[in-house]
Amino acid sequence: MPKTLTERTDLAPAGGGPGRPPVAKRVGPAVVVLAIVGCLAGVVVLFGWMVDETHFDRPCQQFDAFEAEVEDLPGVVSVDNERWVEAPAFSNPTSWMSVAVDQTGLPGVLEAACATDYPDPMTWSITVRTAAATEVSVHTDPEERTTVVDGARCPEFGFDVARMVDELDRVAPGLAIQPAIWEDDRFALVEVEEVTAGFTHLLPVVEHADDLLAAAGLGSDDVVEINSASLIIAVQPGESDRYLALLTELDDVYAVRSFWADGGGAASDGTEEVQVVAPLEHHAAIEDIIRSSGLHIADTPIRFIE
Repeated sequence: MPKTLTERTDLAPAGGGPGRPPVAKRVGPAVVVLAIVGCLAGVVVLFGWMVDETHFDRPCQQFDAFEAEVEDLPGVVSVDNERWVEAPAFSNPTSWMSVAVDQTGLPGVLEAACATDYPDPMTWSITVRTAAATEVSVHTDPEERTTVVDGARCPEFGFDVARMVDELDRVAPGLAIQPAIWEDDRFALVEVEEVTAGFTHLLPVVEHADDLLAAAGLGSDDVVEINSASLIIAVQPGESDRYLALLTELDDVYAVRSFWADGGGAASDGTEEVQVVAPLEHHAAIEDIIRSSGLHIADTPIRFIE
C-alpha cells in the first residue's frame, strides 16, 4: 500500500518559534560584549601611549626645509629634527631641533633660530664643541622659554648662551657641562659626563663660579649650583673661594671622593644633610673642617658614607 505522507507540526516556523529565539536576539549580547572588550582594549592601548609618551610623526615640509637651512650654516656638524603629536589629543604638534655646532658657528645658529618664519613653537637642543674640547649643551622649552625680539621668536635659554660657552671654554677645558635654569630659578652647571672619579676636575668651575654667573648675564647675588655624580654644592654669593679651599683640602689631605650638599645630600626623610664619602679614620677631622669653613653648610648635619 502506498505510504500516506503526514504534515509535521513540531517544527518551528522559519522566523523562529517559542523554543528557538530569533538569530538577532542570540547575536545581540555577543556583539555588545565584543564592543565592550574592544573599547577596553583601546583604552588600555591609549593609556600605554600616554605613559610611554609615544611619538606619532607629523612631518612638515617647512620644518624640514628649515632643518636643511640650519645644516648648511658654517660650523654646523649635524642637525636632527622631529615633529610629532602625542596621545590623547593627537594635536598641537611638538617641533624639536637638535644641532651640534662648533664654537665659531654658534652665533649663526642662534641668529637663524630668531630669523626663521617657521610658525610653530620649537624645542631646541644645541651642543657646542669649543676649541678647548669643552662640550656645552643647552636646551629650551617652547611654551615657557620663547622671547619676541623685533617680531621674531627667539629661543630663550634663561642666560647668555654665547658668553657662557666662551667662559666654560676658558675655565673648564675638556669637560661636558650643561648650564640650565632649573624650576626654582636656580642657575645650575651640570656635568653631563664624568671624565674622572672624584671632583677635583670640577674645582676650576667652583673657583670661577662668580665669573660664570657674570657670563650668564645673571645677578651677582644669585646662587650657582654645581652638580655632578661626585659633587653637588650650591655656591652662595662670596663663597667660591671658601668652597674651593674646603674641597681642595678634603681631596688632598683626607681622600674625600664624593661631597653632596644643598639638596644633593638630603636624607630619605627629606632632612637636609651633607653626605661625604671618605675613609673612616678621617671622619672626625673632616667634620671639624666643615664646621669651621664659614660656609652656609657649616652647621648642617653630616653623614659619612665609607
